[in-house]
Amino acid sequence: MASAVREVLGPDWPRYRTAREPLVRARLLGSRLLLRHTVAVVADIAPDRVVVGRDGHGRPVLHRPAGLDVSISHTAGTLVVGIARGRRIGVDVEASDRSLLAPGLAEKFCHPEELAELCGLPPAERNLRLVRLWTLKEAYTKALGVGLAHDFSRLRPRPEPRDGGWRLDRTAGGWHLRCEQVAGRFVVASALGPEGG
Repeated sequence: MASAVREVLGPDWPRYRTAREPLVRARLLGSRLLLRHTVAVVADIAPDRVVVGRDGHGRPVLHRPAGLDVSISHTAGTLVVGIARGRRIGVDVEASDRSLLAPGLAEKFCHPEELAELCGLPPAERNLRLVRLWTLKEAYTKALGVGLAHDFSRLRPRPEPRDGGWRLDRTAGGWHLRCEQVAGRFVVASALGPEGG
């Protein structure tokens, strides 16, 4: 059993072995199984032919099959996998009621224009908007491969009325961002990079 788990986890095996909480171990194993099986379906290969590694920042990368980019996120028992062919992808999921109204938190990750807009919203709407902004920014920075190391307050996603998505300011041309509420309990965001990126 341990050798099968080790094979599935690849570079995440040491993390799995040192995790003390059974739930953390189960989530890690479940997320890697979901990733491998989803890639296998997209690539039309057997799951055991999928080889997942990590880059220097901890971002999952596919060693086999070639030509696909992947991202994974989890929260509160929910796992999300994103797969793209020939472009970068990042995904993030958060509970829609996750409280982000803690003093000083919004100031750390919101653009000044976002902070001004948030002040005009009722608290419940303000928190949901914060969760949406957080997931969009995290999905984008995960796609870039930098994650939380990026200064989120410099990113400014805006709703795009033409297609229901979101766009970033001119610095991120060619990116497609989506943010949806799922099952009434989760906010899922994806960031899909330009072709060939």
